[in-house]
Amino acid sequence: MMPLRRCSFSLMLLLPLLPGLLPPAVADTFMAALDTTLPEHSPQAPPTRQPAPGQPPVQTLKMADEATVPSLPALLARALAYDAGLESQRLRARAQGKEVPKAWAALLPRLDVTYARSYTDSDNYYSEGGSVSCSNNPRTGALIGGEDLEMRCRGYSADTRRQLTLSQTLFSLEQFRQVQKADAQRDAAVLQVAVAERDLALETAEAYMNALFASRHIALLDGKRTALTLQVTQAQRAYELGIGDRIDLLAARARRDQSEADRVAARNDYDDALSTLTRLTGTTPDFTRFSLNALTDVEFADAPALATLTPLIADNPEVRLAQLQGRIAAAEHDVRQAGYAPDVSLSLSWSDQNSDDPYQDRTDRRVALQAQMNLFQGGYTLADTRQGELLARASRFEAQDARRRALEQLTTRHRRISSDISRLKALRRAIYSSTLYLDAADKGAALGLRDLVDVLDARAEVFQQRIHFMEAFRQLVMDHLHLQAAMGRLNTRALGEVMVLIGDVVEAPRK
Repeated sequence: MMPLRRCSFSLMLLLPLLPGLLPPAVADTFMAALDTTLPEHSPQAPPTRQPAPGQPPVQTLKMADEATVPSLPALLARALAYDAGLESQRLRARAQGKEVPKAWAALLPRLDVTYARSYTDSDNYYSEGGSVSCSNNPRTGALIGGEDLEMRCRGYSADTRRQLTLSQTLFSLEQFRQVQKADAQRDAAVLQVAVAERDLALETAEAYMNALFASRHIALLDGKRTALTLQVTQAQRAYELGIGDRIDLLAARARRDQSEADRVAARNDYDDALSTLTRLTGTTPDFTRFSLNALTDVEFADAPALATLTPLIADNPEVRLAQLQGRIAAAEHDVRQAGYAPDVSLSLSWSDQNSDDPYQDRTDRRVALQAQMNLFQGGYTLADTRQGELLARASRFEAQDARRRALEQLTTRHRRISSDISRLKALRRAIYSSTLYLDAADKGAALGLRDLVDVLDARAEVFQQRIHFMEAFRQLVMDHLHLQAAMGRLNTRALGEVMVLIGDVVEAPRK
């Protein structure tokens, strides 16, 4: 059996009084179960979770030390690799990046090769016998024009044509601006992945902290329920002996039943949090193999000054994404405006044609310098340019809105962190004071100056304050992570800081 700390198990002082206060069977049962009714000091077996029909088996996350709290950075690493939606977004970002070489291709040389085999059946001046050269010689019967005009006079031929063309854009303002637009779209796609990864990190962290809090909530409620059950037994005994009243008994039962209802709700919260973590990571971590520290010695550093954090919102991925969207809109406006500029290109070509008709045989070499400019298209270019200008202005306002939202998030989370720390400090002092009061009540009960009800009330209050502490601690961690996200600093270092905070609150059970 593990050694028991006095601050957590001061009922040990009441053990000599139990035989006189409780029926022998009840006292024996309570003493036998004393080591197993407070889960925050005794590791529980991990719950068995069966996969849904048709789903792959759920893994159980194995840590280096089974008696430690699961690692949030390790779970996030698994989530980043496991999430199918995120992987799809990564692939789409890579696909978007291919738009850059496609845009550059319009500015680079282009080489085309053509091979054609054609058959022609023609009704023309020669085939209709309108040419003297297609007449027969009266003496020999042969065509007057000879064999060279035989296929032409027949009206059909088979031709083979080969052509090689090299073209190069010399000037195209529209295509050059298309490259700039593709660059901005590629960067925006990468930032969209970063935003999705940040959202996944926050979702994973929230499910993690919910599971952590729910597991400790269950353990503390188990301890509270044990104290309240003892209180109900004592009130029942006093009522049967005629030294207590029915109101005290009913009140004790109501508090015990409420504690049981709270435990069921906490268990549901724990299962829900584990389900979320299973969906995000493909694993089911175990949050039952550790216990809480005394909590009265936990220290929390104050948040840095807000003025030093405000400039960091420039690294917020949503702010950067909104700015990039503004760049894309501006680039799109430039592309549309380039419709007024001419396009200049150079073309070199070589072609060779062979035909049954010798007069169709030819070899051509061609050099062309071409300039093209749209003069009028029914007002389309003007309307298109005005539309692009309006969209660019809208994007600039969206970037301002994103920055203001990030600043609001930063200010709100910074204020909440200060409030969370103040609340935790107050709860820490309350736990310390309640523990002292509990020890005094224990001693008073041992000396006959206090009754058992006072001791059990004090014990239930200590449990409740520890629950409030863990709830405030969960809020502090989430506010800290959201603050880091607002500054674009939600990374492995931030998660490591969270694990340090958690390590100050929880501990592995003693063996």
